Amino acid sequence: MSSGARSLLLLLIAILIGACGPVSSPIRPKPSTTPSGSGLPLPTGRALPPCVTLTATGCDPSALLGKGRGSPGCVGKGPGTITASPIAVEDLLYIQPMGLMAGGHVTPIDHGYFYTKAAMATPPRQTPVYAPMDGNVSTVTRTIRQNGLGNVATYDDYATTIEATCTFRVRFSNVVRFSGSLGSAVGQLQGNETKNPNYPVKAGELIGYTGPPTAYGIDVWVEDDDLTLTGFVKLAQYTAAEAWKTHVADLFDHTQEPLRSQLLALDERDAMPRWGKIDYDIDGKLVGNWFRVGSGGYAGLSGMREGYWDGHLAVVYDGNDPAQVDVSFGNYQGAARQFAVIGNAPDPATVAQSTGLVRYELGLIQTYSTPSGQLWDGKTYLPHIRTRASAGVIGTVLLQLMATRSLKVEIFPGKTADQVTGFDANAVMYER
Repeated sequence: MSSGARSLLLLLIAILIGACGPVSSPIRPKPSTTPSGSGLPLPTGRALPPCVTLTATGCDPSALLGKGRGSPGCVGKGPGTITASPIAVEDLLYIQPMGLMAGGHVTPIDHGYFYTKAAMATPPRQTPVYAPMDGNVSTVTRTIRQNGLGNVATYDDYATTIEATCTFRVRFSNVVRFSGSLGSAVGQLQGNETKNPNYPVKAGELIGYTGPPTAYGIDVWVEDDDLTLTGFVKLAQYTAAEAWKTHVADLFDHTQEPLRSQLLALDERDAMPRWGKIDYDIDGKLVGNWFRVGSGGYAGLSGMREGYWDGHLAVVYDGNDPAQVDVSFGNYQGAARQFAVIGNAPDPATVAQSTGLVRYELGLIQTYSTPSGQLWDGKTYLPHIRTRASAGVIGTVLLQLMATRSLKVEIFPGKTADQVTGFDANAVMYER
């Protein structure tokens, strides 16, 4: 993918992920109002309420394993089975699994995306959204955002959680309107308000519609409270901000055949796991997520509000092609940006304190299909997606592990590795 095409793809992703967290994109959310009873303002552009009370989506870390994060109306425990696609297979353009890094989502993203054909049509059209499994619509949150261009045009959408049991749920955002009796059960929501309708649904039942003016498809989370990801050095760093993040499950592991194979055929990631990976930390190694000292960790100093990602850094593998090492910055010359490591060496999983100073030259990320070599523009499905650094050095980053969980970092925009002799007074310390 050319840099221009990749920018287009990231814009599409930014529009999709606007409901799950603010990102650096042309769409800038307006500060939202305080939701009823929360005591704190809602983080702008988020699909879920802040973690200040126990809700059906769950924000109280003490309510995780054992009790689960289910709503008051939930029944039972254990995993559910996805038997219907939330977007009909024939309406799907392609699936982008979790693990991508884009804009303000500096660390690997904890959900995937179902892009629709109708949203790319001329003119774009809305697409039906269906319940993926039997369960209850436990939570609906309405999110209103401004377009950032003088706040002239406003658009809004809904995040919807469907529980199979008290410990297993599928959540999607960017529903622009509900259908029929569910719409009546939900009723009118104010901006950034959450309701718990406890509305029973069957797999394949029409929930509502996604598409213009808000999105190019839906964001999809699969959450299993009985599962805890093992690739985060410090779990509390994440659960204090997003209680579900360390419990995201693999959509394909919970999808029944033949639907599983039909969805896999549209998945842009060849590598295992096909639904992607978000947890890469290895204690004492460079690989994984880091947070600038004094920046407030994952949640930032502003409590997950706009710009919370400023202190984030990820040195991980590309979401579509784990053979490519990427570096994702919360602040690269004032903006969140992602780059491919030119030459892919050394592997960050092998870099320890004993390694000493590491120099990574950075290039723009180019996405293409193998074996044809066709660049991917993000507007259609292409098989066997791979990524690489495009020609030209954008800059160099120096990294050195000073202790097991202490990392020294300095960015040198516009310079090649041989133009950089070592750290200077602008070096910054990161931790995890």
